[in-house]
Amino acid sequence: MNAKDFQQTNQTNHWLKTNGVNVAHIYVGTAELFQATKLATNTLREHGKLLRHNQANTLNNFLQATRNYKKRNKITQGQCFKIMNIAKQAQRLSSKLKKKN
Repeated sequence: MNAKDFQQTNQTNHWLKTNGVNVAHIYVGTAELFQATKLATNTLREHGKLLRHNQANTLNNFLQATRNYKKRNKITQGQCFKIMNIAKQAQRLSSKLKKKN
């Protein structure tokens, strides 16, 4: 591995980490799992105050399940879509509030 590859790998790993994805888990799951994990992390970080209590709990429970090997393997595609829907609702609400102001 040359220096440029090493630098790009580190840059990619840093980006993944800031988006709430463990580097070791990337190749384990599906694209939906990866996308849902990223969206759940960003939604809690950026729009956490706009979420209802049960939505925040759902996102936190999902992220907790992605950190556990056995639980991560049991996550279904439907659960991933549920997480993506919650994230989209929070994004819509956020943009709606920004338009009002």
